[in-house]
Amino acid sequence: MSKEISELISELDRLASNVTLQKGTALFHCGDPLSGVFIVRKGEVTLSVDSENAIYPPRTLGPGEIAGLPATLTGHYSLTAKVTEDSELGFIPGAKVTELLECSPRLCMIAMRIMSDEITRMRNALKETPALDQRDEQASG
Repeated sequence: MSKEISELISELDRLASNVTLQKGTALFHCGDPLSGVFIVRKGEVTLSVDSENAIYPPRTLGPGEIAGLPATLTGHYSLTAKVTEDSELGFIPGAKVTELLECSPRLCMIAMRIMSDEITRMRNALKETPALDQRDEQASG
């Protein structure tokens, strides 16, 4: 993890309340309105789309990673997050995250870089999906 991302996580963690959750607990579902952002302190959280999806396979987050950050901009979660191992998390209400990012251009840029990396991962997953390539060829051919 980069020094910059560690800085953002440290600032968010300073605002966080402690949450202990058991395996199988849903943090949020795709389409839910924003409640806040979660920092994984111990354990694991898995992000996934709500249905079986070969394009975007589930992604597991561990200690020092953030769940729900894009929702601070959109107001709704774009993935579902479930605790996949008993976990200790930090919870920061969405309004506090927004306030922090509005007051610190540096932290806002770091958050944008994290979200940009996620967009890049999604685009690469789309490029690597053979079924989509075949549909594109059939549509144009």
